[in-house]
Amino acid sequence: MKYRLPIIGIAVAAMLATGSHAQELSPEQQGKLAEVGQGFSQQATVFEGLMKNKLTELAIELQREGRLDTEEAAAEAAKNVNAIMTDLSGLYGEFIKTKVQFVLKAKNTLTDEQKILLLSQLAPSASMPYETIEYLQPEIFDLPLNLSIDQEKKLIALEAALLIKEVELERDVELTLLDLEAILLSGEAQPEKVDPLIMGLADLAAKEIDNRVSYFLKAKDVLTVDQKRLLGHMMGLN
Repeated sequence: MKYRLPIIGIAVAAMLATGSHAQELSPEQQGKLAEVGQGFSQQATVFEGLMKNKLTELAIELQREGRLDTEEAAAEAAKNVNAIMTDLSGLYGEFIKTKVQFVLKAKNTLTDEQKILLLSQLAPSASMPYETIEYLQPEIFDLPLNLSIDQEKKLIALEAALLIKEVELERDVELTLLDLEAILLSGEAQPEKVDPLIMGLADLAAKEIDNRVSYFLKAKDVLTVDQKRLLGHMMGLN
């Protein structure tokens, strides 16, 4: 199976965020960010390790022998996948909160332009690998699975619902980031103002993953057991 998890330490992410698109970090800034980011990098590494473990657990479940032998086994397998992905979405929420906390500590070291670019790294999509996980893509159901017309219609409707929800979630993420940006740049980043936005981003991160997982599980339910086996074979999952 194929997936890619971006492993980027928090302090390193700050460097990359400024890159060639903004004023380069001065040696003094680099030193301060490295100092501030050391503890947060350790936290991020822990979460990244846990997320990789969950993705490995998911890979094992999707390749488990006999998981699609009967309708009952397939239903139980779907429950297992859903439970793993629920855990994964919670870890991503915590990972994003760690990134936000780093921004709060690092903001006084950066110029306004650098702060704004660093904020762009807080979007859930910058941390979540669901777009690089092959089996969460709508395109996998374009494989030659001998679908009936009725099945094709159901899959088209599910994909449309997926995309509409993704646009709505992306809108909410952008609005939340704008609110967070305004607070951070105002110099009045009190916890009572920032914490609800942090929790909001974490919630949106969970919803973005849940939306993809929900689509995948519902779309699989459109298939017969034989088609599920064929899909798994084509994707190298069995």
